[in-house]
Amino acid sequence: MLETLLQFFDLNTVIWLFPIIFIFHDLEEIITIESSMSKYKYSSQKTPFVELTLKMRRKLGSTAAQLSVSATWILLIISFTTLMTAHFSLNGRGFLLYTAILNLFILQATMHIVQSIFFKGYTPGIITALFLLIPYCLIAYYSLFERGLIDGHLIFASIPVSLLMIPIFLVGNLIGRYFIH
Repeated sequence: MLETLLQFFDLNTVIWLFPIIFIFHDLEEIITIESSMSKYKYSSQKTPFVELTLKMRRKLGSTAAQLSVSATWILLIISFTTLMTAHFSLNGRGFLLYTAILNLFILQATMHIVQSIFFKGYTPGIITALFLLIPYCLIAYYSLFERGLIDGHLIFASIPVSLLMIPIFLVGNLIGRYFIH
């Protein structure tokens, strides 16, 4: 099935879809974050995982405006990475940072699924995680593997870079909380 999809997407298209998929995903989160936070705020049936998740969300920014600032920060990083990857992909290199951020997309999609299971319902971002984020990541990984642009060694090498990107992405949350109260 992925081979059929790849007929419609050349490598540059797959790479340039990265920020577009991110925008759609974060729009879902921005639009639904406040109603979701208020829905669970006074729930008496909170598990420790749900409590921890809500506490983290409050610390990272729980308003649409704060999340918008964070999303803008991450979009800038993703757009720069996309630009550089598209430029260097002509030489068949330059996929480490792209792959590292792609790994984070998969991690984020997994977290949305886990949260929805523990919250026993909708959580902001789950719909686009299931129908855009995961399919995009699978297509991107498959496309890069098929063209020999990434391999197991690059995936392994990208994991520490992915971990280093987490605090860099979280800076956007701090900026959002600082400027929007």
